[in-house]
Amino acid sequence: MTISTTASAHVDTAPARQKGLSDHVRIALYQVVLLGVFLGLWEGLTRVPYLIKNTFLDPFFISRPSLIALQLWKWTFGAQAGFLLPHLASTLGATLLGLVVATSTGFLVGLLLSQSPTMAKTLNPFIVSLNSLPRIAMVPLITMVFGLGLLAKVVTAWFVVFFLIFFNTFKGSVSIEKHLLQFCQTLGGTPRQIMWSVRVPSALAWTFAALPNAISFSLVAVVIAEFVGTTRGMGYLIVTALSTLNATEMFAAITVLGLSGIALVAIAERVERRLLRWSPQFNER
Repeated sequence: MTISTTASAHVDTAPARQKGLSDHVRIALYQVVLLGVFLGLWEGLTRVPYLIKNTFLDPFFISRPSLIALQLWKWTFGAQAGFLLPHLASTLGATLLGLVVATSTGFLVGLLLSQSPTMAKTLNPFIVSLNSLPRIAMVPLITMVFGLGLLAKVVTAWFVVFFLIFFNTFKGSVSIEKHLLQFCQTLGGTPRQIMWSVRVPSALAWTFAALPNAISFSLVAVVIAEFVGTTRGMGYLIVTALSTLNATEMFAAITVLGLSGIALVAIAERVERRLLRWSPQFNER
């Protein structure tokens, strides 16, 4: 009886695996086709003389994919090999550090305030007012206070990301249904056990839901901080390209930032899948 049950389970799961694999392949194919069409149109339109003379499609303004690829090759393997790595490392290092600090502090403050409704209501107008500040406009002030180095970039990333993580964590912790908490108390659960077994997992799920946006915002914040007086980083490369009117180098730097963002979000999704294995969204995959 056991043998037949096991065999049937293997037979049932095999088509599901094949279906999942085919779905991934089909989606990847769609993405490749969409990217190819976009790059093909970009390359082709910037080679039409009439459009070059009468529209913004002049390669002087938007370059060409072929020129951008050539520039990336130069930075990676060609005459300027090794030039890109220190700038990319500086930006990504500040991005990750700012993200970790903002995520940890936002998660902790959100979790703590969710346990004290009185304190949450008291601090609410102050939190809302701070969240309403134009974060990017604060970059000059941050650089005045913290200088032009790593600390200023980390503080900028923290200031941009903190409230995003805080609000998601707070919402995830207070949105737990009361009957679930009452059920845990009926079973003899202590406040500490309820915190670690119910509130923290719920808050984690909401926090990870905000993490892709948090990564993007952290990267954007660091790049903008690098616009102001720094001599290293992807933001510095973009400003330098702007000062020399070099659209190819500018788009090459932007392409590297886009690929870096994709990689960071993919890593975050892998971590989320590992930490939230209990979540139904991952059990169904």
